[in-house]
Amino acid sequence: MKLSHIGIIVKDIEEGIKNHEALFGYKQLGPIVDDHTQKVRVVLMGTSENDPVKVELISPLTKDSPVTDLLKKRQSLYHLCYSVPDIEEAKMNARKSGAIVISKPVEAPLFDNRKICFLFTKDHYVVEFVENAD
Repeated sequence: MKLSHIGIIVKDIEEGIKNHEALFGYKQLGPIVDDHTQKVRVVLMGTSENDPVKVELISPLTKDSPVTDLLKKRQSLYHLCYSVPDIEEAKMNARKSGAIVISKPVEAPLFDNRKICFLFTKDHYVVEFVENAD
């Protein structure tokens, strides 16, 4: 298991891209993706495709998006994402350690439809698992 990216919630995805370009010199590493299953707009950013850890900007796609309320509370750091070889095994091991699964594995368009799932840890933060490419 290795850290893949850090998810950050932004009010407006285009504005978030501009801010991260100006502040950190990041580049947009792919297209903005509307993920209707997760009800979010997402994009990966970094200094290059070879960055070991990227930043995922996340903005609400709909008013009932899971990140809308977090934006209202001014929370922006959303999750840490770990790349795992087998999402079911990683999910099972996390549950054994006391984590709560908050979303079942689903395909994510941003990650070439590889499966992702979210968990809430005993230490009260959100973790995402993304399954490695085969």
